[in-house]
Amino acid sequence: MTLMGEHRVHLAIRNELADLALLSDALEQFCVRHGVTSKTRGQLQVALDEIVSNIIKYAWPDGGAHKIELFISAVTDGIKLELVDDGQAFDPLAVKAPAQPTAGSRPRPGGLGLHMVHQLVDGIDYVRRRGRNHTTLTKQCAVSVSSRRSR
Repeated sequence: MTLMGEHRVHLAIRNELADLALLSDALEQFCVRHGVTSKTRGQLQVALDEIVSNIIKYAWPDGGAHKIELFISAVTDGIKLELVDDGQAFDPLAVKAPAQPTAGSRPRPGGLGLHMVHQLVDGIDYVRRRGRNHTTLTKQCAVSVSSRRSR
């Protein structure tokens, strides 16, 4: 974990599901330090888990060792999470909500997790820059951004 100032943190993990816990722990600590409510922390955790697990599972069809970066920021009106990876291009905004199953049929797999992320956060942005995906999740909430550090 790299501290980039009191209101921004940078972390990098390997593309392994076991490393997801490192991001979750860092997000929890960051949000607690900035006075984010437990309900909002839970929503951010679920959204982060869904996005990162999708990156790990699908971004590199050929496998190999890669890293995923997370930038967590406290902004005046909430929390911003930016995920950066060098996997294949994937725009989460292009994924349509899953179709509702008809009576007696099973739901089609895929898209449900991303649909849930859209419901949990207030904004999702995506851009592909220099061969890397930049996915940004924003959650509007009350945050403490005082310049005083807690001990």
